[in-house]
Amino acid sequence: MTDSQSVPTGGDLMSVNNELEPTLTPGPVPAVLEVGDDVITVDRAWPRARRGDAEVVLAEGRDRWGRIRAAQLRMRPASGLGWQVSSVRVAPHGADPKLPDLSGASRSGTVVVHRYGKRAVVRRPDRYVKVVRPGTGPEIAAAARHGQTVAEQAGFEAPAVLEAGPGAVSFSILPGRSLHELGGVATRGEWSRWWQRWAVRWAALARPAADSGLATHSAHDEVVNLRRWLDRVDRLEALPAAVSHHVTARAEAVTTELVTGRAQELVVSHRDLHDKQILAHDASLGLLDFDTVSLAEPALDLANLWVHAVLRTDQGVWSRGHSEVAQQAILEVAEGLGVDSARFETYAEATRLRLACLYSFRPRHRSLALDWASASRPSV
Repeated sequence: MTDSQSVPTGGDLMSVNNELEPTLTPGPVPAVLEVGDDVITVDRAWPRARRGDAEVVLAEGRDRWGRIRAAQLRMRPASGLGWQVSSVRVAPHGADPKLPDLSGASRSGTVVVHRYGKRAVVRRPDRYVKVVRPGTGPEIAAAARHGQTVAEQAGFEAPAVLEAGPGAVSFSILPGRSLHELGGVATRGEWSRWWQRWAVRWAALARPAADSGLATHSAHDEVVNLRRWLDRVDRLEALPAAVSHHVTARAEAVTTELVTGRAQELVVSHRDLHDKQILAHDASLGLLDFDTVSLAEPALDLANLWVHAVLRTDQGVWSRGHSEVAQQAILEVAEGLGVDSARFETYAEATRLRLACLYSFRPRHRSLALDWASASRPSV
């Protein structure tokens, strides 16, 4: 966006209950939302819950000025022909009635994430501001401080909490770029060195922590998470029937393996580790969003990161060679931590299925989701 472009302010209040003409889509979420003067290209979407005869779906995308916008969709079945958007609420740019701190935070910053009614992230010149529902800020700040301590003890950098209020937490800015971005531009030498540094530091981080006070994320919790996504896919018919049956069969097998297989001793875990959460700058590595720090089997984080490395090749973000460097480093750490190869593969399969479900709600990546969902179970 150039300085000369005129951008509407969007007003102080959310536009609500704008009725749309019923729009049938190949997938459950439309690629474009048109409500009044707003035209939003949908990038991400998250099914939320059933409300009466409708399903509520949250969507995030960019408007015609390139700004992040959030919406809440109500979707209803269309007589066996799929799902249609019956109504939509679009939040004005930089505002959300359920996130009252967002308006103030966005006045001097750029909204980079906005999940309607749930959370938002604003980039300001000297900090990032995570805006959350009122009352949840202190808990997030406390978890982030704990995560920072754990990360720094292992040699990683992590954002410091600069300020915490009931509905917003401000974090310091770490130097560098994410491995997600760097995988498309780094030389093989630079790339290998970053992954070698990550391997050493992750091996130091992922250790048992007696009396840590951290919450646990067990294999049973992972099963619950996967089944939650399978239920969303089933309710909204996000995958063709034959593919959905295939996914269900794979999921039944992997959930049985998760709960009956031999679990490893729990270690400190990020619980959402992927390439966008790791920043690299010279010899330093940073970890983002470590307010989810928990105790879990070491295979949880490692398999999640490994599957994302495979995903980046399928998305065309990384070359196959760059992906293989990352995969090898991850597998070496898993071996060093004593992760059983069968246990690693079980967690990897759970991650693949979860991501196939997740991406089935994202118009831009729907074909990739169908490919992943339709495939036979791959080996690590």
